[in-house]
Amino acid sequence: MVYFEIINNELRIEKKLTNLDLFVINTTNILSRYTKYVIISGYVSIFFGRARGTEDVDLFIEDISEEKFIDLYNEFVVNGYEFNIANGEELYKEYLKDNLSVNVWNKDLPLIRLEIKIATKSSQKLTLSNRIKVFYNHNCLYFSPIEYQIAYKRIILKGDKDFEDARHLEIVFKNLNKEKIENYSKLVMKEFKDE
Repeated sequence: MVYFEIINNELRIEKKLTNLDLFVINTTNILSRYTKYVIISGYVSIFFGRARGTEDVDLFIEDISEEKFIDLYNEFVVNGYEFNIANGEELYKEYLKDNLSVNVWNKDLPLIRLEIKIATKSSQKLTLSNRIKVFYNHNCLYFSPIEYQIAYKRIILKGDKDFEDARHLEIVFKNLNKEKIENYSKLVMKEFKDE
């Protein structure tokens, strides 16, 4: 089993790239030209060695202007990607600004999609400001703090695969901060208690 250690919010690894990894690299390269992003949820544990499938990669972005979003939308479309609806302005107003996921997929890989949401809650914004920069195979991706992933999956999602994802992350990461897990747990419990 491979173990990971984050130092100063950075991690350097070598990894054999899967089709899912290549999709994430390609889409986040476009996304990062327009806004700050952070990868969350299932793909975090998959990237770090958990053997399970997924059809989506969830991420948060910073709030973005309509003009920038339409530029981002157009670049994705020119590069062979499709969205929930084929109109950038409607997608921005009726999905992104209403806190609904904007889905992006490659026409040639319709079973894998990126799910984009604006970080609106304090805990979500914290994932953006405390994101982990992962360098691998001459690429770079930004992941949410591992402690946040563990707390969110245990406190909010609570499914069997979520508990397994959290457990996997606890095993493969050497220097987890238990106090941060507890603090994130309290924060997400407070923020999501009414949902």
